[in-house]
Amino acid sequence: MSKKIAFKNSVPKPAFRDARGEIFDLIEEKVGHIGLITFVRGAVRANHYHIRSVQYSYVLEGKIKLMVSHIDGTHKKEYVLGPGTLSLIPPKMVHKYTALTKAKMLDITTLSRNDNGYEKDTVRVTK
Repeated sequence: MSKKIAFKNSVPKPAFRDARGEIFDLIEEKVGHIGLITFVRGAVRANHYHIRSVQYSYVLEGKIKLMVSHIDGTHKKEYVLGPGTLSLIPPKMVHKYTALTKAKMLDITTLSRNDNGYEKDTVRVTK
């Protein structure tokens, strides 16, 4: 039986620190894709959900507004994400990003984008 995954925002703490710097353990799950997304101020991305894939978003630079909701548009919540924020977005959760400043974000998913995998797993929302 698979475990239930819920939406979560966090600012990870270092797992290790010494004179050389810090190590952050961000994800301890199988990863199928890692991408770098850049935003110009005001850019809107996503506004979709994934059927099976879990998505992790890790903000590297800037500020991004993240809106999440159920597929039917209920339980809508908005968060402002800054550098170092990690979001875990479970399957079938609508997510939409709006750049409040110029920004960069790592996009990490549990399914690969190869062989049209992204399109097969993504449902765009028009509302």
